[in-house]
Formats: sequence, structure tokens, C-alpha cells
Amino acid sequence: MKTTACKHGLWILVVSLSLLTAACSSIVTPPPQVIEKIVPVTVTPKPIAVPKVALIMNGKRNDQSWNQYMADDLQKLADKGKAQVSYAEDVSPADYERVAGDYATQKYDLIIAHTEDYTEAALKVAKQYPDIHFAITGGSRFLPNLAGLNTWDHQSSAAAGYLAALLSKTKTVGIVGAFSYPTQLVEHEGFKFGVFTANQEALQADKNAKQVHCVETFTNTWSDTALGYEAAKAQMDQGADVIYITASGPGFGVIQAAEESKKARVIGSFVDMNSFAPDVVVTSSERHAELPLEAILADIQAGTFTGKDYSFDLTNGGVALSPYHGFDAQIPQDVKSEVEQFKEKVLTGQVRVPFVTAKLGGETVCEVKP
Repeated sequence: MKTTACKHGLWILVVSLSLLTAACSSIVTPPPQVIEKIVPVTVTPKPIAVPKVALIMNGKRNDQSWNQYMADDLQKLADKGKAQVSYAEDVSPADYERVAGDYATQKYDLIIAHTEDYTEAALKVAKQYPDIHFAITGGSRFLPNLAGLNTWDHQSSAAAGYLAALLSKTKTVGIVGAFSYPTQLVEHEGFKFGVFTANQEALQADKNAKQVHCVETFTNTWSDTALGYEAAKAQMDQGADVIYITASGPGFGVIQAAEESKKARVIGSFVDMNSFAPDVVVTSSERHAELPLEAILADIQAGTFTGKDYSFDLTNGGVALSPYHGFDAQIPQDVKSEVEQFKEKVLTGQVRVPFVTAKLGGETVCEVKP
């Protein structure tokens, strides 16, 4: 209908000009040409100068762990003038709908639910506000306006497990987490794979080598430090002398137990936790959220946002092992070299770390079967 109207308007304009010219001059003008094809005009979405981003967290922004890595990297973008940021702390899953709804009515460009515990509520709110962009950290269920915002650490966890196996003198290492959730399983099974690989290599060098055993505890809490403390003590009683932590509150309980007992060293998560306990934390599996954040904001600004997993990992800078800090001189050079070689094999695809999001049947172990 619009094309026909356009053609008629063009004819009227040309005919009017022809009559005017004929009245003023005796010059004969050629007949007007009819344009059969109208070239469509592509409308590019108006760029968002500085996107407004809301980060909704289940704890404190400066928790030195899970919430802090995301908040700090988002703040880096704000400091560069790439985003306007608002933070909501201590939001329970039951209260997420209200908080996210408030941000949506204020026309925020991106609302981040920073835990998969918010998944059901986030799906509901995203359906209510189809013109607002949403993302879930650890998310695996998507809508056209709801994406995942992930830094998957199965590979860095594998490097941590490989290191733990080489450092262990008791041949027992531990893992303390929160819940048996997909995101936690990615970390735990990655760590076990690293231990398994170290065991495999040890047996290849010496068929009588003693393998490293893993003990694993899910505390069923994100925040209870005391439960992490008790889990660490129980694991140390079983001989664990290196413990990997994958949850905020319980993790600090593990660090406390290790500091008091002097029986174990700790590998942290999310941020470089060495400054919190420099005599205990050997390294950490850090997450770098700036890259996925920039990717998702770029798509929002370009109008190309889709409900997918905006994910990064060890191969493209999404995660990394922290420096050894004060432990650098204590760790044998051959151990550090072997860990670097393992990471290089992961980066080049020679070693493929399994991406496990569901608990496999039976007990998962780190030992190589005879």
C-alpha cells in the first residue's frame, strides 16, 4: 500500500513540474520515467549512548567472593563511561520479582540476576517486560529477551585440581561447595578431572604410584561460614591437605579452619583471595566478567541482543588462575611448569575438560581405574 502511494505521489510531482515548465518555456521536456523498483530504507536501531544496568545480588557487593567479582567488573565499565550502574544487595529469590520489576519500569537496558537461584523469578519478570533485556549469571534457560551471562570455570578448575594433586603430600584433596547445582557441578567435576589427569600421568611414569583421592562436600548453603568450617575440619580429618572452595560463606569457613589447624592449604574462587589469607590461599580460580558484559552490552546497543549464553572461559579470558603470591618461592619450579603445560594443552585443545552440569550416577572419583 505504501509503495503505490509513493508512486502516485511521484507522478503528481513530475506532472506538476512538467505543466509549470510548459507554461514558462517552449522547450520540450522528455516524458517522466516510471520507477518500477522502490529501494527500501533500512532503519538502524538508535544507539544507546550509555546503557543503564542493574545488578541484583543475593548478598553483599563487597563479599570478597561471588558478588564482588561481578560488581567490580561492572564498575570498571561504569568508570570507563560504558554503563550507568545500580546495585541491589541482599535480594532473596522471593523478592526478585519486585526489585527487577522496579528496574524494568524505570526502563533499565539490562537487568542482571546474579545467581541461578533467581531463574524462575527472572523468567517470569522477563515475560512481563518483553522490551527489557535480562540476564542470569549461571543461566541455562533463555527467552528472546533473557540471556545467560557466564564465565564458565571448568577449565580453570581443572588446572586447580591438577595443581592440588601435585602439591598434596597426603595424596588426599578436598572440594567444599554450596549446592549440587549445575554451576557448582561444572567447577567440581572440572577440579576432579584435573586430579584424574595428574593421577593418570603419575601412573604412566610409575605404575605403582599412589593416586590422589578426592573428598567432596556440599554444605547446602551459600552463606553459612560455620558449615564450611566444619566441612573443612572433617575433610582434613580424612587427610585432605589442599581444599578447593566454590562457595562464598562456606569458603571463608574453610579458610578459617585451614588457618587455625595449619593442616591444609586452600585454592579460592571468583576473585584472587590471597589477600584475605596470604598464609593459606595458594591461588584462586578467578572470574573476569568484563568480557561477557561488554559483549552483551554491545549487542543491546546494536539491537542484536538474543536469548543465548554470553559465555567466556579459560580459552578466551573469562577465567584464570591467580598468581601464587607468597607461595611462588615455595612451590617447586617443576610443579609450576607442569601446571603451565597443562593449561597450554587446554588452551590448544590437546586436553578437553568435560563440561558437566548434571550429577552422574554413582560416586564420582578422581582415581584412574586399574
